[in-house]
Amino acid sequence: MKKLIIFSLLSFLLLPVFSQDATVLTAILQKEKANYIDFSYMIASELGRDGTPFEAYTYCDRYGNYKFTDVADKPISVKTVSYFLMSNYNIKGGIMWSAFKNPRYAYKELKKTGFWPQGTDPDMTLSGRDLLRAISRFFAAYPNSKLNNPPTQEATAVQRKALLADKETVK
Repeated sequence: MKKLIIFSLLSFLLLPVFSQDATVLTAILQKEKANYIDFSYMIASELGRDGTPFEAYTYCDRYGNYKFTDVADKPISVKTVSYFLMSNYNIKGGIMWSAFKNPRYAYKELKKTGFWPQGTDPDMTLSGRDLLRAISRFFAAYPNSKLNNPPTQEATAVQRKALLADKETVK
């Protein structure tokens, strides 16, 4: 009886956590254009990291693959996804990828292996469903790949507080 009560309490406490993940993934799947936050959330979820989609974005941004001019809610392209996966999961490529390490050659390397279907435009933005398929296809194709540690450290609590503090308006 005691075990049943403990199990019931734990299930009521854990159910909202899992439903939040399901709600976020459902929202991503319904999008016509997935963005950087959606992609980051899927990468962080694969790692088992808990948090909001924006926290996942800040984690993935530490890898330095997102351009400074890109905003978090900008639609994500095929070549951006390719570049993040190739460079941060240590996927070996050909001569051009090894020499230049840019999004164009990351896309070409993955296309050559059959990861991207023929006729896929590197600048095409992915829908939520396409993004989920791509992430699933990647981990099926490269089951032993591991994400590198981010090259930059996470902001300390003091730094986060300073960044989030209200600033005075400039007159």
